[in-house]
Amino acid sequence: MQHHELESFEKLCTQDAPPACQCRCPVHVEAGAVACLVSSGHFDEARKTLERFLPLAALTGRLCEGPCREKCLRGSLGGPINLPFLEQMVVTLGKATKPYPLPGTGHRTAILGSGLSSLVAAFELAKKGHKAVIHHLGPIGGSLIKLPEEKLPEKVFKETIESLKRLKINFVELDGPLSLAKISDDFKALGFEAVFIGFDDPAIEPKMLGLTESDLAPDPVTMAISRANFFISPVNLVNPHIEATKAGKIAAGSLDRLFQGVNPSSAREKEAITESILNVNLNDRESAPEVSPADPLNPTATDAINEAKRCLACSCLACLPPCPFLQDRVSYPKKLAREFYNNIITAFGNRSSNRFINSCAQCGLCGQICPNGADLGRFVDLCRLDMVATNHMPVSSHEYPLEDQVFSNSPQVAFIRPQKGSQDSKYVLFPGCQLPASLPDVTISLYRHLTSHLDGGVGIWTGCCGAPGRWSGRAILTSKTTEAMLGAHQKLGAPKVILACPSCQLMFKGSLPQIPTIGLWEVLADLPLPKESSARPGSFIIHDPCAARLDETGQDGVRSILKSLKQDYIEPKYTRRFTMCCGYGGLVDQAFPEMGQKFVSQRVMEANAIFKDANGAFIAWCIMCRDRFLASGQRSIHPLELLFDPPKEDDLIAPKPPGISKRRENRLRLRRLMLTELWQEIIPENLQEAPQMNLAIDIPASVLEDFEAKRILVSDVTMVLEHAAKNGPTFVNPESGHSIACLRPRQVTFWVDYELKADGRYLVHRAWCHRMTLPNVPGEGAESPASSEGFARTGGRV
Repeated sequence: MQHHELESFEKLCTQDAPPACQCRCPVHVEAGAVACLVSSGHFDEARKTLERFLPLAALTGRLCEGPCREKCLRGSLGGPINLPFLEQMVVTLGKATKPYPLPGTGHRTAILGSGLSSLVAAFELAKKGHKAVIHHLGPIGGSLIKLPEEKLPEKVFKETIESLKRLKINFVELDGPLSLAKISDDFKALGFEAVFIGFDDPAIEPKMLGLTESDLAPDPVTMAISRANFFISPVNLVNPHIEATKAGKIAAGSLDRLFQGVNPSSAREKEAITESILNVNLNDRESAPEVSPADPLNPTATDAINEAKRCLACSCLACLPPCPFLQDRVSYPKKLAREFYNNIITAFGNRSSNRFINSCAQCGLCGQICPNGADLGRFVDLCRLDMVATNHMPVSSHEYPLEDQVFSNSPQVAFIRPQKGSQDSKYVLFPGCQLPASLPDVTISLYRHLTSHLDGGVGIWTGCCGAPGRWSGRAILTSKTTEAMLGAHQKLGAPKVILACPSCQLMFKGSLPQIPTIGLWEVLADLPLPKESSARPGSFIIHDPCAARLDETGQDGVRSILKSLKQDYIEPKYTRRFTMCCGYGGLVDQAFPEMGQKFVSQRVMEANAIFKDANGAFIAWCIMCRDRFLASGQRSIHPLELLFDPPKEDDLIAPKPPGISKRRENRLRLRRLMLTELWQEIIPENLQEAPQMNLAIDIPASVLEDFEAKRILVSDVTMVLEHAAKNGPTFVNPESGHSIACLRPRQVTFWVDYELKADGRYLVHRAWCHRMTLPNVPGEGAESPASSEGFARTGGRV
């Protein structure tokens, strides 16, 4: 992965961008952070935060005019936050931090004037170890000493001056304008390297220093004027106190760069006043009026806390609420992209984010919510491709779904035919791999319906589109699958492909754009309803699959069919292009089952919390969404069941979806039924299912559930027991009488703990597997699709 790919993505996510108030502040105070700390009564911490941005906070925190209020988003919802009031309370109630200046550098600056900008410039220079000498006409402080006591207490001002003196800042009172001009003219002879002039001190006038009108418009980036090594605070400031603070701070930064031999204008981009690019949603925010202290002359901490609570704490995070993946780290796309990039480029050490990279559903919801389209799933896709290409993708993450893809496309399962009685067909139905695995009989009924109503013939093409390989970053496997599918399509006569699976639609669109396709729901919406179709009683929550979030035609087609059926349904909050993922996308449930469960649970809770009268049931037009809802105990139905599966007495009960072993059996069964019943053909011997020893095997329901979690097929366990029946067990436990047998039929080693009963039946107690090649274990250990690309099973790397 190239760094520019990370940079391009980071520009899309604005969560790190400063809010409007901070962008408008001349010194970029993190107003939201200050308000947050005040709202919880943490005045000491609030002052620390304020002092990071606001030099001499005891003064400036009382004098700030608050230009940030012009941009405060609370302005339209009860009035802007009164940050000047909060700052005043923070510096009054919060404990000041002691500055720790750097060791002396020997660089000296002459500061002319003792107004606020001069005091700030001297303070900032002293912190960096530079010597500052303030030359003033009349009392120290310029116009500050004329401020009323309630605005700037005399005690506070005197304490500030004493603190500056403790930083070894010298104050020199001059006897008149001539002395001032002499310092300006002969500053180098007097041992100074640069001059700062604070024109916010009314005692300092430009004519005293021989400056022209053009000299009074300094470079806004550096505060420098045309005279070499001269920096000034502008005259006639709109917000005299906070802008004088800014001028002194910027000038000190310029002088520090000058002393280090660096261009004073370098790295100053973040100091400019800009417009915020942070996206903030105000739709759900309530109006709240500004808090006015009961006694304006003696405001209390409670007054400040209540006013601070009005702060909106502006942030984006719009993608966080509907996404369990982001919620798991309480994070956002830009931050995670940086973490994932660092994980990928790590040369040594633990790649701790590997599993989390494989836990994104790549559903695209964040990209739809984000106004800039920051789709973390697309970046994760790049990460997974890189991990496979650089041999850092663990085999165990995706081995089973990749094996399942290869199985679905094997000659024993894949079935490709034009409609019976024709050499080619205008259409071909591609149901995908999961619909036949869950509803083989419905798939056959669907095919019969299409052949009865579409002119030109409808062929059948079963198999897997290659989505598991694509999701897991297997570029070579995906390429091979694509080539094979192109060849199969050409052999069929290049018909238009009717796609029943939303994920298949995305795969065909992205990898096979040359193949003409049409969505199943667009086709069915224009056909008469099957005679066996029937609506179910009650309302259902319609769930759009994430793969079809941009398929408006499919979304409309499903709803049109439901209306034709007179099936009641309800739209949830997150629907159509903003639909939520069930946790199957991106193979989350394979790589991180706990995260996958969070996806489906959140979808169920979110919808049911809004529609408690919807019988707790979903209509899901992706078969995997339907099955994942059922697996979580949530009643769910696929629209094809409404069309081709008549109502049953137990329809109000959520049935268990088929497990991984049953799904494979259903794919084999579909092919067998298609050949024997629709085409009246005999299955060739070389494509028939492998004969078995017909062992009597008992597997308790709890053990079968454990098989599901570990992705162990019943056929895998059967192979191990058949091997044990021929060759004996690997181990025998003399205490329990249990036997343990192991076998490596491919690069997965299976272990079965079983008991051979007196009647010859095998009782399985448990099974487990190692997705690696273990020594001294019988079996062929044929290479799996996971290990054939991107991960070498050598040297103990697993």
